[in-house]
Amino acid sequence: MDDILRDELNKPTVFKDEEPLQFEYVPDELPEREEELRKLVRVFRDVIEKRVGSTQSALITGKVGTGKTVLSKKFGKMIEDKKGFDYVHINCRRYNTAALAITQVLRNYDEKFPERGYSVEEMLRSLFNMLKVRDKYLFLALDEIDFLVGKSGPEILYNLSRISDDSVGDFKNRISIIYISRDTSFKNKLDESTKSTLRDNLIDLSQYNKSELISILNQRVKLAFNPGTVSDNSVELIGDIASEWGDARFSIELLWKAGKKADSEAEERVTPEHVRWAKAETHPEIREEILEDLSKNHLFVLLAISRLLKGTEKAYVTTGEVKEHYKMVCEEYKEKARGHTQFWHYLKEMGNLGVIDSSISGEGERGTTTMISLPDIPAKMLEEKIERYLQSK
Repeated sequence: MDDILRDELNKPTVFKDEEPLQFEYVPDELPEREEELRKLVRVFRDVIEKRVGSTQSALITGKVGTGKTVLSKKFGKMIEDKKGFDYVHINCRRYNTAALAITQVLRNYDEKFPERGYSVEEMLRSLFNMLKVRDKYLFLALDEIDFLVGKSGPEILYNLSRISDDSVGDFKNRISIIYISRDTSFKNKLDESTKSTLRDNLIDLSQYNKSELISILNQRVKLAFNPGTVSDNSVELIGDIASEWGDARFSIELLWKAGKKADSEAEERVTPEHVRWAKAETHPEIREEILEDLSKNHLFVLLAISRLLKGTEKAYVTTGEVKEHYKMVCEEYKEKARGHTQFWHYLKEMGNLGVIDSSISGEGERGTTTMISLPDIPAKMLEEKIERYLQSK
């Protein structure tokens, strides 16, 4: 076994450092998003300079892979370099209730803060108190805020924006909020009071074009690969492929997988052929980070859909068919199937993520039926990907 370890570690690699190709990585420079970063600073300038005045909020919108998360996190890294400021980033797809989200914020200041026993308002007041004691000002980023509002309603946003107005003295104006949503119409879903706190503080990120993607890829090549190991043609091809979706995450994942393929074949350079292989193995709608954030039951429902569509020439399957097949998948994996309400919740969440498509059918019939399909990914490929993922857990 030691020989295997030594043998593998002694093999040459095209990589210098794989970290810059990971989803969580925040680079020192943000190619093609510098102006948006400047706008974010301008939104919060009064808070940063004076630490007084009205609590500010901003809304960042844009489709998957347009740089919403990395833009906010880069701002956060800059802000934490200034004394007296904290930045906390919460993924509301993972922490999708008000209580879960605020608990995660509190645990940045008290690791043992309990999950139960406090109302949301009590937790918010505890947070304000912790900030006051530490003389800290918090920038709170609520990423994929749609999921929190969808499950808990917009009241949490109202509470966050208004609770300091009900406080006195040093309690005021210690939390500024960055909302992040892939839904460009998200602002319209808010009540007038919360909407007014955003004023004109909206940053809508357009999809990247080919030249912008190539600019981002060239930065990651310099950071992640040994010099001369990635051809310009390979970068050009990735930019061409990913420009169909305007998705930087997808382009970076293709670059990483192409590098892995080159290493597996003991090649000294990443070629367009490695890129073509990576494209065949990757689909922008179903990436690892999406699977990681789905519960087992989400995956069971998705597996049921993929198996049903794989075995038919139909483009759509009914929710009734999916539900019955979901129960069979649960039996296969020795898990208890969830009830009707929870099943519908899984479908709704995966629809919001863009993992599945749904439409209403039934014209001329009694009642209507919701029909489910997969946006682009082949059902067989999705089935195999989910099965591999479940086996690895």
